[in-house]
Order: sequence, then C-alpha cells, then structure tokens
Amino acid sequence: MVLRAPGRRREPRRALSPLPARVTREELSTAAAFMPRDSGPGPAGLPDPPGSLASAPLGTLRSGILTGHLGGPWLSGFPRYVWHRSGDTVVEFRLTGRRPGEYTGYELHPSEWPEGLADHAS
Repeated sequence: MVLRAPGRRREPRRALSPLPARVTREELSTAAAFMPRDSGPGPAGLPDPPGSLASAPLGTLRSGILTGHLGGPWLSGFPRYVWHRSGDTVVEFRLTGRRPGEYTGYELHPSEWPEGLADHAS
C-alpha cells in the first residue's frame, strides 16, 4: 500500500509546462549553466559527432530555454527540465541539484520525447 499526501500532485515527467508569471526566458537563459555528466572512462581519442551536444552544450541549453521547451516542477526559480530539438535529435537537460540553474544533458530516444515537442522544430 502506497500512502500519498492528500492534494499533492507531481507534474508528469517530460511534459512541456508554461512559464511562470514574472519570469522571462531571457533571464533564465542568461542564468543557466551547464555541467558535463561524469560518464566515466570512455574510448580515448574519438571525436564527437558533428552537431552533438559536446560541441556547444551551453548554447544548446540556452536555445532550449529561449524556445520555451521547459518542464516542471520549478526549483529555485528554474525548470527541472529543458529540451532542445534539432531535426531528429532531442537533448534533455536536467537540473543537477548542486547549484540553482546548473544543468546536465543527454540525448533522448524518440519514444522518450516530451509530449508536444514533436510538433515544435527548433
């Protein structure tokens, strides 16, 4: 049996959410920071594919914010999720929890894309 607090609902994961009042995408974009994921040891010397997240992660994060591809809940004034779509690739950025506005990112499989994002091309 699972007990839940009455009236408390968690927003669905990977769903676009509206921008709160008195918050601008430009301010969020300027304040956001990118922290690379610690992926552990990997193949040394292999170049990143053209257009991959590794080529410009902060710009990709800020582009997702400016486009309005944001998902809640909001924590310390930032959305937990930001998505950036480029063609057939969607990158999900998630708050790291270390500092407000600090995100890490990774590519999503098309089956994991947020509802409604497939209709918005960046």
